[in-house]
Amino acid sequence: MILVIKKRGKYMKKRMSKVLISILIFVFFFGTICYAAPMNIKGPVENQFENQGIEIESSRNFNNIIGIAITLIQVIGLGIGSIIIIYAVLSLIILKVKFNNLDPNDEDYAEKQDKLGMKYFKAKKRLLIFAILSFVLIVASGTLGIIKTFKPIIYIYPKEDNTEVSVTLSNPEKITCSYPKYNEGWNVVVDEDGTIKKEGREYYALYWEGLISAKEFKDGFVVKGEDTAKFLEEKLKVLGLTDREAEEFIVYWLPKMENNNYNLIRFLEEDELNEEMELNISPKPDTLIRIQMQYKPLLFNMNIQEQELTETERSGYTVVEWGGSKV
Repeated sequence: MILVIKKRGKYMKKRMSKVLISILIFVFFFGTICYAAPMNIKGPVENQFENQGIEIESSRNFNNIIGIAITLIQVIGLGIGSIIIIYAVLSLIILKVKFNNLDPNDEDYAEKQDKLGMKYFKAKKRLLIFAILSFVLIVASGTLGIIKTFKPIIYIYPKEDNTEVSVTLSNPEKITCSYPKYNEGWNVVVDEDGTIKKEGREYYALYWEGLISAKEFKDGFVVKGEDTAKFLEEKLKVLGLTDREAEEFIVYWLPKMENNNYNLIRFLEEDELNEEMELNISPKPDTLIRIQMQYKPLLFNMNIQEQELTETERSGYTVVEWGGSKV
């Protein structure tokens, strides 16, 4: 009877190990696919079906599924990653205790010592494997906090035409893309209407993207996906953007946010922005507005302390920067 129970236990352990590994692989690859999937899949193929009279449901449902999947991947990935590493550590500790408690006077001492020694060796290998899997899961679920800020663009409005302006960022090694090219900074000539001139070309803004750290949602706003445009119109006005600048912001971010059930939104504070990427401008502007939105798709509504935004008034020589990140 005891032998049957032991064999059954070994069988269950092997089966559970296979199930656990299968779950890990599924979570990792499905999570990767979800993060890589575009937020709007309506395109030429979908339009072709519609032109043939075949009704295609809006991409809203697909986006909702992706939002739900991402949320579940983040929760499940972190949960499983934590559980398996704890399990591996506890197994190692238990075997070590058993090994130390062996009675040298036991007639089967040598045999038990060999068996526990082999189990301990396997447990150490398992701990290493589980530690690697846990790390992969945590990375896949986005909980290490390294994210990308998308489309920070910089508008410059000097008081006079043909004003020479120098713009530098404090951590250029984190920049992944820029236009015009960031070569130890931007040295440009700018007109009063915001037209930027550099090497015979004209630009309406300077552009960069880069890596930053995800910040804690200590406060913020929970907004229904369908209410995103109205929310952004209201808050961006408070933060000092003109209608044209706000439109640029909204048309970029709205397709990524409005089809989520809810969005948890927070605007980074000045010290948080400077910690990540300080903006240095010469000559120094009279008004500097920097907006960095971080948001997280939510499956369900949640309660959070509402973020207090300081109303910004523009005067004189003004520089505006906006960007955003999905956490």
